[in-house]
Amino acid sequence: MSAREDILTGLRAALARGKPFPGAEPAAFQAVTRIDPGEDLVARFIAEVQRVKGEVHTAANDDEALDITKYLLTGHHVRRVVMWDEAHLPLRGVWALLEQLGIERVYGDNTLVAAAEAGITGADWALAATGTLVLSSGPGRPRMASLLPPLHIALLTEDRIIPRLEDYVAAQRAARFGVFRRSSNVTLITGSSRTSDIEMHPVFGVHGPLALHVVLIKNLD
Repeated sequence: MSAREDILTGLRAALARGKPFPGAEPAAFQAVTRIDPGEDLVARFIAEVQRVKGEVHTAANDDEALDITKYLLTGHHVRRVVMWDEAHLPLRGVWALLEQLGIERVYGDNTLVAAAEAGITGADWALAATGTLVLSSGPGRPRMASLLPPLHIALLTEDRIIPRLEDYVAAQRAARFGVFRRSSNVTLITGSSRTSDIEMHPVFGVHGPLALHVVLIKNLD
């Protein structure tokens, strides 16, 4: 008998005798991140985004959200943007705003996209416990909008904020992970792009946006 067959025979015999740890109980579920009962998810999300060097601008309505977006675009001297289609944004009027400001929306071509100063996206969900944005890409939702330009502007409504990553995963599991099958990729974004050098000094903006600005729009009751 070869050494391989000898090993496999031993494994089969061990498995036939029953479970290797028959008395072991499944480990209790332990959340990786914590949200206290009754915690204000909006306040927690804002605090966590700020903690990872992002900025949140709160808007009471769509008009305020457009004003904030205009302020960010003009303040950063943006001339070209990569943007999700307006149908996938929680804010109408962004395209008209770009035309008013004389800002070009660029598509597809890598050279043009690489020259864009800003990306504008929505977000599928936001995770309060870590200040994380969840973005799925696909038709009308180019992933480069959140990954390549130095400025990322994410438009978000308060009702898209959920407690934790575990809650997002549980919801996707219940929906049979349909969003993963429909999307070319799903990205989790926590703050601006950052890395560390060999001495563990953090460096921002090396592999993606240098600045993340979230325009958080209040839901009207």
